[in-house]
Amino acid sequence: MYAKKYKTGYLNEDFRIFYLKTTEKRTFSNHFHDFHKLLFLLNGNISYYIEGEIYELLPDDIILIPAGEMHRPVIHDGASYERLILYISPAFFERYQEQGFDLYELFSRCKKRNSHTLRITGLKESRLHTILEELIANRLDEGFAAPLYLQSLLLELLILLNRTLEGQQLSFPSAAGSNHRIVDILSYINGHLDDPSLSVDTVAAHCFLNRSYLMHLFRQETGYTIGNYLTEKRLFTAKQLIQQGFSVTEACMRSGFTSYASFYRAYRNKFGESPKNSRRS
Repeated sequence: MYAKKYKTGYLNEDFRIFYLKTTEKRTFSNHFHDFHKLLFLLNGNISYYIEGEIYELLPDDIILIPAGEMHRPVIHDGASYERLILYISPAFFERYQEQGFDLYELFSRCKKRNSHTLRITGLKESRLHTILEELIANRLDEGFAAPLYLQSLLLELLILLNRTLEGQQLSFPSAAGSNHRIVDILSYINGHLDDPSLSVDTVAAHCFLNRSYLMHLFRQETGYTIGNYLTEKRLFTAKQLIQQGFSVTEACMRSGFTSYASFYRAYRNKFGESPKNSRRS
């Protein structure tokens, strides 16, 4: 059993880069972010839990987690868990999509293949691996135009990854297993977040589960109560809508809240600012 604390992550810039090495077996909680996440597994005996599915990973595998999807790593032994992590804001991808360059295609292609994993044959001998090493070496650089240099490396990495989608050396490993009930529950909830009538009872009725059993199963599997999960996801959705230009009132309604006052309080408590201050400049 893992710790049942939950968290979400926030990103106030276009991207962030982390190089991490965990040398002890530890437990991670389920969480989700308001940004997209790319994880390059450099070493470790790791599985990844994403939206009710388990992916068994090999070194050099690439995990892609779209914004808003619940996930956590599972460490199987004390071997060093080494990874490079990229947090990328939706706005970063949108900026290049407006210019005609869909760098988000690698996420879209994984979704079409019902996978969250890219496995590239010969990665260590490729330019991609060289870029990963440069990102690790320069992630803390404070020299001349350091942020611009890191952005150029990130852009090259994303371009090459998207070009790799057309090659024969790429595969999309399927999940090794899943909790089908949790997958169904999450799919239903995420597909009806904008419905103000969505509740524990409506989810239970859809999934043909006893209400008490549903709440116990969901908490045991995810670490969230259904109520907390709904609120978190609706706040996340509202923030995205506001950043896309919707009015605060419309974002409140479109994300499934029935009371503006409760939405406003929850938003300030969650993000530390009023909804209108989340607008992009």
